[in-house]
Formats: sequence, C-alpha cells, structure tokens
Amino acid sequence: MKLSSVIAALRLRCPSFEGRVSGAAEYKPIPDTAKMKLPSAWVIPLDDNVGEQKSQTDYWQELTEGFAVIVIMDNSADQRGQAAAFDVVHDIRAELWKALLGFEPEGYDPIEYDGGNLLDMNRAHLYYQFDFSAKTDITAEDTQHWQDLQQLEELARVVVDVDFMQPDGDIEHKVAIPLNQSSTQP
Repeated sequence: MKLSSVIAALRLRCPSFEGRVSGAAEYKPIPDTAKMKLPSAWVIPLDDNVGEQKSQTDYWQELTEGFAVIVIMDNSADQRGQAAAFDVVHDIRAELWKALLGFEPEGYDPIEYDGGNLLDMNRAHLYYQFDFSAKTDITAEDTQHWQDLQQLEELARVVVDVDFMQPDGDIEHKVAIPLNQSSTQP
C-alpha cells in the first residue's frame, strides 16, 4: 500500500497534528522530536501476511498489509503517568479512527484497526503505536506469468488435423478456423 495516501489522510483529518505527520522506514525514538511541536505522528510499514494460493488455474492470493501510526505526545506535564498523557492517547486514537477506519486506499479493502501499545515513555515524551491493516488480492496480473502472456502474439487461427479413419497417423481431414477477420486459411 502506498502509505503516502495514509499520511495525506492524517494530515487532512487529524487536527491535533496540525499537519505534523511524516513517514519513516522503521521506528526509532527520534531525538529531534524534542524540537518539534507535539503531538506529531510517524507512519511506518509493518508486516505483510498472505493467505493460501486460492486458484488452481490462475493466481489469486489474499494479502493483508499492515502499517503503524506512531504518535509522539508531550509527557512533561504528566511525568508520573497519572493523568493527562493517557487521556491524550484516548483522544488521539479517536481522531485516528475517524481519519482511517473505513478509508479505502486505491486497490484495497477498508482500513481496519489492529490495536495499539505503549512504545516508550520518559519525562518529556510518550510514544504510542497504533496498528492498522488493509486487505487486497494478488492476482494473475501481478505475476511474471501474466507479463509473459502479454508478450505473445494474438492468436489468429486454430488448425486441427483429423485422423478419423484409424489411429494410424494419416491425416484424412484438416480444418483451419480463423479467429479474426484478417486471418486466412492455408
């Protein structure tokens, strides 16, 4: 999934972040967050999980792609974790749900919530991870076999040799069936 569409949705629909939503390849406590206005969010990719190949004649496999929204919140007023910071977690989660649940990135089913957890907390910051996922299908068009088929010339006619007297290999009748107007019989 292109996480840029998720980032754009969060920037548009989560007023608490005031546009402070970025992407990252992985989570690491970011020292520069001390310089940023909080709360802010980082969108990172998570695991991809696939189901079994469902087709015996083609290719069809369900793919569930996960991503996380890591929110960094100001914890300086609640250093002992007794009140305000965890209330902010609740409020931010409600904003994330309104921004993402049911949102359908191109080619995917609606986004679902998969849970959340506390990543880190110190005197200045609280890091909380909210996990989401969306499903899509891997189909024949996504495979190398499909690409190979696209390189073949268009089938113009079918030629059938008929050995109907005895199965002796002597062709008694030949039929050429044109499949489009430009084909001619031999």
